Amino acid sequence: MNSQGIRPDLRWLAACLGIGAALRLFRLGHQSLWTDELISIGLATYTGGAEFWRGLLRDVHGPFNSALLHVWYPLGGSESWWRLLYAIPSIFVIPLFYRLGADLYGERAGRAACVAAALSPFLVWYSQEIRSYAWCILWITAALVVFVRIWDDRAAPRSWWLLAILVALGVLTNYATVFLLAALTLAVLLRRPFAPGLAIRWAGVLGFTALVFAPWFVDWFQRMSAERLFLGGGPPLGVPLREASGFSLVGIPFALWTFVFGYTLGPSLHDLHLDRSLRVLLPHTAVLAAGAVVVAWGGWFGAADAIRRRRAALVAILVLVPLAFATLLAVREIKTFHPRYLVAAFPVVLTLLAAGWSRTGALSLGIRALAAGLFVLSLGNHFFSPAYGKEASREVAEFVRTHEGSSDAVVVIYSGEPFRHYYDTRFHGSAPVYTAHKRTLRTDDEMREYVARASEGRDRVWLVLSRWWEVAPEDRIRGIFEEEFDETGRWEFPGIKLTRYEERAT
Repeated sequence: MNSQGIRPDLRWLAACLGIGAALRLFRLGHQSLWTDELISIGLATYTGGAEFWRGLLRDVHGPFNSALLHVWYPLGGSESWWRLLYAIPSIFVIPLFYRLGADLYGERAGRAACVAAALSPFLVWYSQEIRSYAWCILWITAALVVFVRIWDDRAAPRSWWLLAILVALGVLTNYATVFLLAALTLAVLLRRPFAPGLAIRWAGVLGFTALVFAPWFVDWFQRMSAERLFLGGGPPLGVPLREASGFSLVGIPFALWTFVFGYTLGPSLHDLHLDRSLRVLLPHTAVLAAGAVVVAWGGWFGAADAIRRRRAALVAILVLVPLAFATLLAVREIKTFHPRYLVAAFPVVLTLLAAGWSRTGALSLGIRALAAGLFVLSLGNHFFSPAYGKEASREVAEFVRTHEGSSDAVVVIYSGEPFRHYYDTRFHGSAPVYTAHKRTLRTDDEMREYVARASEGRDRVWLVLSRWWEVAPEDRIRGIFEEEFDETGRWEFPGIKLTRYEERAT
């Protein structure tokens, strides 16, 4: 490519990087920390020295993330600083989407993929969350760029070492990268005509990754449990990572929708948890229909482009293999089915859709405008609509601290750690805090015993309902409290219902 052809691309990349960086850094700390973020912080800070490094061997959330956060966390003391560690990789991944889209489908598709990555509500969401997914997507996308170049015989021999390092980093960052390993292995084995040299070198990548991952393999294998995964009978070798989760085919289109428009378009996660019926979709019919048109257009013409360029088999493997593994884990009730566990397929899905959106013509231009409008609407909900945000534990903790009495207690159902983090650490509240969890409260009698223990010797009890559906329906929880207490105040915050109860006069 001559210099005249390079300059517009550089300007395009610079514009996308600027927009993407602005979105990822905007209001970086405006939402409260939530449970999973505090899990990451806890794994990175619960101890120090040699004990911390030994603890990494038991880290099923990704030891790379814990080690990185272990160094980063003490350098700042705010949500913005801690989340900045995840905005950085989400900015750097933007040009990689350009390169992946261009290598798979051509320069026009690469430009569209670059814009889609810059505006992606899914990427912006995880760029503002203290979890491993932003780093994982960076390693996965970079590995795919290198792999496609190797696949096309356009890579230097040293690219194999780069691919091995990227894949190993991905596995150590988040174990969902194993799904990418499986997909790439199948692609290599099924290549037509079969390339022995490619297979041998890929075996070297697998060997290097296995060597790096070896210290974590035994614990990982026990937790995943091969017997539980494949046989379905007898006791598991280890402990399942989740309680019974179930699986529904509705999760697949939800994952596709989330990849494109994030968690902030259509019904909120809060609404989806409270109402699993189709009624929850009705207020969002227009948005859902518009989004379906955008996805269908991009998927149809992206797939046609993949077939025309003889990429269809490779793309199908890279999408369907991670989907098959995530589905298997959900069916075996080892992992819930969630879009974040499909991040190995995300770059391929987004670039495929971008290839379809990049077609020329007036109708295609309209589709691109509609897609951009939906992206902006989703991002607006993410930044400004509390209904789509994380639970407002910070605001609730401050409110309770401001209005608490000397003989109060606080009962949190179910997400207690975020409330404790703010109430105890930041606002230095004085009331004892009790957290009710679904593992310990399975019956109404257990709930009554818990309430009696928490309120013993206390005149008032604050009830904080946060993700309460994980424990029991709201009316059952309130009914048990109202057997002994009178309600004297009720307030609603984003994602949290707060109630103050006083001991009933006898």
